[in-house]
Amino acid sequence: RGSVGVVAADPDVPRLRAALDAAGIEAAGPEALDARVAVVPASVVKGLEYDHVVAVEPAAIAAAEGPGGRGLHRLYVVLTRAVSRLTVIHAHPLPF
Repeated sequence: RGSVGVVAADPDVPRLRAALDAAGIEAAGPEALDARVAVVPASVVKGLEYDHVVAVEPAAIAAAEGPGGRGLHRLYVVLTRAVSRLTVIHAHPLPF
């Protein structure tokens, strides 16, 4: 089982949480450390770890940082939060 962190660009978090709720998946925010599933904005995921991370739309995570190259750094942080398993879900081309 373990913990699942669903990480997305900050503007996408409310829509993602609503979609999970509609599917009957109870999801908490990053502050609920004992939650099975947490929906986490990419801007606050640094320092957190989950057994399984689901990275949603990496291009949006990178683009949310704006110009200046910080976006790929933020994406790196997101992708390294997984302890055991990483799943990447995307419809747009990957930024790397």
